[in-house]
Amino acid sequence: MKKIVVDPVTRIEGHARIVLDTDDAGRVVKGHLQVLEIRGFEKLLEGMELFKMPLITGRICGVCPAAHHVASVNAIETGLGAKIPRDAELLRELMYMGHILHSHALSTFVLTGPDVLGGIGAKPEQRNVFALLKLEPEAIRKVLRLRSIGQKTVEIVGGRGVHPVTSIPGGLASRPTKEELASIAAWGGEAAGIIEELTPLFMARLADLDELRGPAALDFLPAALSDGGKVAYWNAPCVVRNRDGSQERSFTAREYADNLVEHVLDDSYMKSITLGGNPEKNLFVGPLARMLVNEGFSTPKATALLGAFRSRPRNSTLDNLEARLVESVHTAERMATIAGSELGDGPIRVELHPGPGRYIGMVEAPRGILIHDYTADDAGRISAANLIVATQGNYDAIDKSITGIAEHLIGGKDDEKLMNGVEFALRCYDPCLACATHAAGRMPLEIEIRHRGGLVRSVTRREERA
Repeated sequence: MKKIVVDPVTRIEGHARIVLDTDDAGRVVKGHLQVLEIRGFEKLLEGMELFKMPLITGRICGVCPAAHHVASVNAIETGLGAKIPRDAELLRELMYMGHILHSHALSTFVLTGPDVLGGIGAKPEQRNVFALLKLEPEAIRKVLRLRSIGQKTVEIVGGRGVHPVTSIPGGLASRPTKEELASIAAWGGEAAGIIEELTPLFMARLADLDELRGPAALDFLPAALSDGGKVAYWNAPCVVRNRDGSQERSFTAREYADNLVEHVLDDSYMKSITLGGNPEKNLFVGPLARMLVNEGFSTPKATALLGAFRSRPRNSTLDNLEARLVESVHTAERMATIAGSELGDGPIRVELHPGPGRYIGMVEAPRGILIHDYTADDAGRISAANLIVATQGNYDAIDKSITGIAEHLIGGKDDEKLMNGVEFALRCYDPCLACATHAAGRMPLEIEIRHRGGLVRSVTRREERA
């Protein structure tokens, strides 16, 4: 058994092991991600008050707290059949655009950025965000500014930068000042300019990884929310498209359980999802899925970019990276428009009261479709809960991408490149394996290479804390 220690941070959230099964010729026939942590949030929620769910579930994750916050309040309002005031809806969207901008900047430039800008074959000391500060100092400073703009927007509208608190059943608890909205409007224009400046650099370096596009080809079915062909983030049905672009099916949040079927795996704490329980109907979700399901955004520049994006075939995991850039332009446009001209001085809340029943919300998190499903008793307390996070929707796609890239790289003698290559396959999906943030140190990762059930060798990275 051979052990290799890799120095840079792995740039994934959570703890994982990858198993590669090989044939007699040493070729990879199957790659599989094993998620080694149990979440258990569904059980923790039982007995809690329904109207406290937006505050509690927003703390499930430090990477996408606004997504859980909004999914929860959307579930409650949908279950009660409530329509919130227009200004409340716009403010909630404004916060969410900041959240997606921050998340996409993190994923594109900080997590996958070292692979793209430095190369997956670069030395470990050259393949991390700190090395990028030396390699592309001005670009990375602009990336940090993008993140700051997104996070500050969440803080102003959501009350807190990491775990927002202002979205409550019935609307918003408070509204920003006119001065704060003016700042956000200006930041939206600034963010759009930064993305425009950074995109050519990123795309030029991404072209250097074209050898991985074929191995990372993806023929699964994209699933995303759609408002009549436009990208939507909540209050819209989920549309699934076939590989030829035709519509496979469409369903509402309340119908999700008949369409998105979870499967328990023997060797992982994360469940996979198939369409209608058909193992041959594998899905993927996230920014690329949103681009393939929909033909436009509600903003002009992003719609034009989406048209250009869709002008050539998009069937590789790597296309997720460019899709995040396109969507980031939309978030910046919406921030400028909402904060600059759309908001009025109307009410931001209607009074609601909890009751027994089923409450289901379906939103687009940065990483893809996120579902909160609660059942409340007569006392307005949770008696059952089910949460489907976006990474579950990408589980089978992740395995397929790992398999393809590992098969492409395993013939070489560079275990370091093999490990980083399969990690890159994960990073393209921006996975949140443990629904938690790990900001410093080295995360553990083990790749097991097996033949006929026996261990051939393993490649391991030890965990270290900064």
